[in-house]
Amino acid sequence: MRTLIIGANGNLGKEIVLQLSKTEHVKAGIRSESNFLDFEQVENVRFDYDDSSTFETALDGVSQVFLQAPPLDAQAYERLTPFIDTLKKKGIQRVVFNSAWGVDHNEEAPLRKIERKLMDEGFNYTILRPNFFIENFTSGFAAAPLKHDNVIVHNAGDAKLTFVSVIDIAEVVVSSFKNDQHIGKAYNLAGREALSHQEVANLFSKKLDTEIQNVSLTAEQMKESAIQNGLPESVADYLVMLYSIAAEGHMAHLSNDIKAILGREPITFNDILKSL
Repeated sequence: MRTLIIGANGNLGKEIVLQLSKTEHVKAGIRSESNFLDFEQVENVRFDYDDSSTFETALDGVSQVFLQAPPLDAQAYERLTPFIDTLKKKGIQRVVFNSAWGVDHNEEAPLRKIERKLMDEGFNYTILRPNFFIENFTSGFAAAPLKHDNVIVHNAGDAKLTFVSVIDIAEVVVSSFKNDQHIGKAYNLAGREALSHQEVANLFSKKLDTEIQNVSLTAEQMKESAIQNGLPESVADYLVMLYSIAAEGHMAHLSNDIKAILGREPITFNDILKSL
């Protein structure tokens, strides 16, 4: 079985490659050769949604695909549709799609449109809807201000989120590919505790033995801050929208899906901090 992992150099993609390559042949789809992975028994291949000439080589010999959109991409549906059409044309039906928490409540959300396309066009899909990643704070978009300025910046207010680790998500991906019982299923992936950003700041303060400030901005201030930190305006808008949804309390819910699939409790923030 040969599996293409798209976005293989990202936080989640890299963890999936690490876990799945222990037992399966993995092709790591990465946009730039400069970011290719140095993993044993992993075949790196250039892949870019915006360059259809990369599709053929990436899919050569592949029987299943881990599909995810570029981070915070408001044009995800338009960007992924040509590739999904190529999968259908080539008869590659097994797809595990990394969507996002709560998109099933908004039929106009870009990732929900992708979910619907996979559902309606005969794919053997599994849809995963994770909450915000714990690793956003250690190696993702929230890591730089935390590391360099001792600050966590957001516009979620005092709302709690059930942050989830990419380690758990990746293990669910591996299970999804190996067990047909997951075909046609959609799972909501969350941690086992709901934390506010102030509580996250407190955890990092204790771990780093320095005060980490929790700064909750307005949506307008958050957009300006994101743009100043190098994010394109469309990406900044998307990030602000996600935090706004969190601020309304929609990302505070627990889910039993990880425990039901993996047979254990989800990894906690403290578990990740202990490993740093």
